[in-house]
Amino acid sequence: MIKLALIDNGIPYSMRNKSNHKIVHKTFLASICDPSEYKGEKSFHGAVCAGIIASICSDIEFWDLNVTDTAGTTQTTVLLEALEWCVQNKIKLIHMSLGTINYFDIKPLWIQIKRLLDAGAIVVAAYHNRNIKTYPAAFPGVFGVRQDRYGFLENGQILFREQKGYNIENSIVANLSWNGIINQANSYAAPVVTGHIATYLSKKPAAGFDDVMKFLITIATHKCGYPDMLENVIRDKANIEIPVIAGVGLDCGDIIQLKALFSQNGYYAVVLQKNPVAENVIPLEYYDDSIASLNDILYTVYKVYGPDIILLNQEERWESSKASDIDMYIVRKSNTYELYAEDQIGVTSHIGDIYELVCQYFA
Repeated sequence: MIKLALIDNGIPYSMRNKSNHKIVHKTFLASICDPSEYKGEKSFHGAVCAGIIASICSDIEFWDLNVTDTAGTTQTTVLLEALEWCVQNKIKLIHMSLGTINYFDIKPLWIQIKRLLDAGAIVVAAYHNRNIKTYPAAFPGVFGVRQDRYGFLENGQILFREQKGYNIENSIVANLSWNGIINQANSYAAPVVTGHIATYLSKKPAAGFDDVMKFLITIATHKCGYPDMLENVIRDKANIEIPVIAGVGLDCGDIIQLKALFSQNGYYAVVLQKNPVAENVIPLEYYDDSIASLNDILYTVYKVYGPDIILLNQEERWESSKASDIDMYIVRKSNTYELYAEDQIGVTSHIGDIYELVCQYFA
């Protein structure tokens, strides 16, 4: 029998009690002891994932690891704690119909995931429903899954949709129709892959990543032309309801000091910069690609991080076609800073004065 760690919102007690499978529940949340307290549609997320897996592989035992709250969200520290538990308990197969699209979560999450992979664990994870870069689904060695939304596949089938920037294991498309549920969510496609892997591991429990990959390729359909691609950005043409300020010629210290000033006054500023050296700055290259517009990048940052202000740090001004996305420029010339909106609105030699000028302009 294969033991599987299901990292999700927990299976309600009433459903655990009725299940034909052994389910051992453990919560990593301090405020909620049991998912039976949950209300609404998200209550059964983990239970549905477990049901899909069990419909494909009956010889299975679940470690039901509760990490998400009633809204279906969690803190990175909680997820890391659950992954550490998996490391310590030498869990072989881990399912995660969840992930993060926050750049700042990547490094700590990768440290834990790599420990699991190095120990021989098999990890399956779903992509965000926007089909943008999601972790751990996009990590090397993790089987990343999204839903077939084009009718290419029959129920339970999978295919590989390879693309630049992703490994083959990160590029799985699956189709689900189970127990009357027809859902386009990636959360419910990933358990299809986990179910197939569990079936394989129940017969070959010592199998490693390469063995599992060969098995999945064997059962995958080889239809060509699947149109969907994973994206770097959310491509919604929408207004951004916060100030966007671009620095021209500012060094890293300038922009970090400016960010700190906003933070000290209760504003959350997100900084985008080419080739940054500071850890609290997002590399512009993380979102940029050959077809991403500045609006796509800014809108994605706006939706993912919920900032009060976005700071861009560039060597030169954006070309005129992109200028409409920027509300203000801060241009460093020798020992002074010149601020421009439609016209010049101020000149100063102190970073601290920039904060005051910005607040005055956007008041």
